[in-house]
Amino acid sequence: MRGDSLLIPDPVRPRGRVVDAKGERSSRRNRCVAFVWVALSSLLLAGTALPPLFGSPSGQSNADLTAPQGTENEGEMMRLQRILEEQGMAVSSPSPGVKLGGYVDSAFEMNFVNAPSFNQVPRFAAPTAAGGSRLARGYPLLPMRLADDGIPGGGFNLNQLKLWSEKELTAENRWDAGFRMDLMLGQDAALGVPDFLSGAGSSSSTGMGFNTSEVFLEQAYVQFQIPIGDRKLEVHVGKFAAPIGLEVLERPANFNMTYGLFFNNVEPFVLVGTQFIFRVDDCWTVRGGVTDGGFNVGRSGYPFFGMVNNSISGLSSFLLTFNLDYVSADKSFVNTYGMLYGPHGTNPPGFGTSPGMENGAYYPGAYANGDIVPGPYNSPGTYMEFNDYGIWTPSFVYRRRLQLAYELIGGFYNNAVAPAGITGLSPATETALGIFPLFPYSSGYGGPTNWMGAGIYQIYRFNPLVSLALREQWLQASGNSYLEGMIAPTNIYSATMTLRFDLADNFMVRMEARMDWGDNMMNYYAPANGIPPADVGLAGNGLVGTSSGPFFFSGLEAAYTF
Repeated sequence: MRGDSLLIPDPVRPRGRVVDAKGERSSRRNRCVAFVWVALSSLLLAGTALPPLFGSPSGQSNADLTAPQGTENEGEMMRLQRILEEQGMAVSSPSPGVKLGGYVDSAFEMNFVNAPSFNQVPRFAAPTAAGGSRLARGYPLLPMRLADDGIPGGGFNLNQLKLWSEKELTAENRWDAGFRMDLMLGQDAALGVPDFLSGAGSSSSTGMGFNTSEVFLEQAYVQFQIPIGDRKLEVHVGKFAAPIGLEVLERPANFNMTYGLFFNNVEPFVLVGTQFIFRVDDCWTVRGGVTDGGFNVGRSGYPFFGMVNNSISGLSSFLLTFNLDYVSADKSFVNTYGMLYGPHGTNPPGFGTSPGMENGAYYPGAYANGDIVPGPYNSPGTYMEFNDYGIWTPSFVYRRRLQLAYELIGGFYNNAVAPAGITGLSPATETALGIFPLFPYSSGYGGPTNWMGAGIYQIYRFNPLVSLALREQWLQASGNSYLEGMIAPTNIYSATMTLRFDLADNFMVRMEARMDWGDNMMNYYAPANGIPPADVGLAGNGLVGTSSGPFFFSGLEAAYTF
């Protein structure tokens, strides 16, 4: 979602100082008079020619703020500019085209689960480093939700402060170039793991969406277009939003306040590479690209704090993207088919092994790191992900107040999990953490995985002020999946209701209620004695119990765009 644009003049190279022919013979009085005149002229020019740095004048939100205000002001500005140049001062010439915008999104959220803040944390038998057990508190984690949407209990969140800048391409069929930059700050910036700047916090919370000072460079790319006959090819090179899925990182642009099951669990947020866009006609557009083989990062592989060469087990890792977009002639139906293909796999996401049984003992298997964190178990193999979504606005409904949407997702990874453990941890430690159990699973095992899901949406606008959005989703994953923190195979479901109030053109308030349920979708973790949790992350805290729900959420969100 883009706010009102602000056109900023580009600086021009200053002309050289004009030297008086009389040089040193100029009197001190003349210099003082010239200085006062220049100062007054500079103030007058700044007051009449320069736009405000933030926001825009009332009633002129889309106006070119660098445009002169009438012929009289234009002549005065030109005269003052000439005087300043004669005094050797740098002058900026108006060069409209670069736009700025953004928004602030904050919320109060409540998760009704066994939360420490409710003093309802149960106790479980937890492992020790020596392979024994002890009675310890188990702390809950809701992995199917974004970290700051899944915090047990309730509290205020600074979801996003979004800032963007863009030089758009011309609509004319000719050579042109520009850029796009998006910067995200706040708790949602943790979506950029591992490619983000973490805010201040403890080792147990940093990067988990609890900190308000995280910074994430969401997009930064060069864009240019090449005329091809009566059409043109658009090219993006750099870091850009992943071209797959209905929902986007920008919360205010989505139908609902919280992210759905697909966006948060199986879809990349950003990719690094190049993308080509060709508009066949007014209805059809084809997109394709080549990116590095990891979600949300430049270069794939593991570990990220070592030598990463964009490969998995010595084979090059890259992703091919493909999209086919359709818009009906009357603009009432929009459809996008998307596909990601990695011939040698991808990392991140980080895949994990399925649970198993040995001598009557249950083992949770290797921990899956999810779609935003790399994993040590990924093996070379074919990776494919598919997505298809559509939005229909029936023309027969009064004032087109109804919208219906759907989303279908699916994918597979051949030989996703490699028979290997985490370097630096002993077999006893891995067993205690539930990473790999004892023989015959002590070295893990290779195996494929697949996932699929479906979602439907209903949006009705009662009037310009009030609208209602409903979302229902189902997500299934087989063994060895990368659904973070969940014991695969699993089936999970979600139902969401969002009431929206558009109180002004750039101010929105939303109220939301949500329910999630499914196989082992909330897990309880307890620290393992003798093992620093920071060494292996949340997975190293020891899975001690699970719950299938249902789990309830409520929230109140406010967003202002500028």
